[in-house]
Amino acid sequence: MRKRNQKESLHSKRRTFIKTTFLCSGAAILTGFPLVSYFIAPALKKATGKWVDFGAVEKLTPGSIEMLTYEFMVKDGWMVLPQRGFVWAKINKDQNIKVFSSTCTHLACNVIWQEESNQFICPCHSGRFDSNGKPVAGPPTKPLAMLKHKIEQDNLLVYLTF
Repeated sequence: MRKRNQKESLHSKRRTFIKTTFLCSGAAILTGFPLVSYFIAPALKKATGKWVDFGAVEKLTPGSIEMLTYEFMVKDGWMVLPQRGFVWAKINKDQNIKVFSSTCTHLACNVIWQEESNQFICPCHSGRFDSNGKPVAGPPTKPLAMLKHKIEQDNLLVYLTF
C-alpha cells in the first residue's frame, strides 16, 4: 500500500511539474514574442528610400564633379530627425550624368573630391578612387556606389536610402 501511495505521489509530482512547465513555457512565448518583435523587427526592416530633388541640371558644370548636399526629415520610431549628407555628381560634356555615393566602401567614411589629383580621397585610411569611382589606392577594393537617378522637368532627382 505504501508503494502505491509513493507511485501516485510521484505521478502527481510529475504531472504538476509538466503542467507548470507547459504553462510557464506558454507564458514565456506569449510575452516573449511581442518583446522580440519590438526590439528585433526594426533591425530586420528593409531600408526605405526617397527621391531627393537637387535642382536644375543646367546648374551643373559639364566636365566637373560637384558636391550636392541634401537635408530632409526622417521619422525614426517616435522621433523626427534631420537626415543630412551629400553626393557627388559628375556630368560629362555630352550631358551624361553619374551620381556617386559619398561613402567610402572600406569603412564608410565620407570621401572628398580633390580636383588637383583628379581623385576622390578618403581621409580615414588614405583610400583613393578615380573620377569614375574605381579604387586606385589604399584599402578600398570596391568602387564607390553609383546612385539611381533621373531627370524630371529638368531637375536632377537621386534615390537615397536611409
